[in-house]
Amino acid sequence: MFNAPKQFTELGQANLEKSLRLTNIALAGAERLFQLQLSIARDLLAENAETAKSLSQVKNVQDLVDLQKTLTQPGVEKTIAVARTVYEAASTTQAELNKLIEEQVLEFNKNLVSSLDQAAAQAPAGSAAVNLLKNAVESANTAFDTVQKTSQRIAENITEATVAAVETGAKSVAAATKAANKAA
Repeated sequence: MFNAPKQFTELGQANLEKSLRLTNIALAGAERLFQLQLSIARDLLAENAETAKSLSQVKNVQDLVDLQKTLTQPGVEKTIAVARTVYEAASTTQAELNKLIEEQVLEFNKNLVSSLDQAAAQAPAGSAAVNLLKNAVESANTAFDTVQKTSQRIAENITEATVAAVETGAKSVAAATKAANKAA
């Protein structure tokens, strides 16, 4: 039979643990992005100091053009690296959240099947309704898994294509800038 107070206590404890896990995932993602921002700020400060020092040593227009050439390419490469790092941090957080959601769906379905099993045990012999409902839940689980895996593959492919396109575009801009600088 059912022990309602115990089940409610277990449910409350499980929900508390899930909430804490969700909070930890969100905080870890925010921390990764904050660390990235802090690192970028430090790098920019150091680069700006170095650029200011280099500008103070410029004596003519040709020195200025040469300095501009040396500053352009690393800037593009750093932008690509930062974009990739932001993507990786966001992707990691998204993967952890997806895992949590998947676990929740699986747990809910397991509990539902367990409840249906208990109902089937207490149902009159030959009750097809409970078995039909149980089969529907199992079919829905299979469909959910298939859709989730397919959508995950599609999202990964789109992301990879987008990152590749951005990198190609940035490299093209860098090459065009380099060619324009040489022409000048």
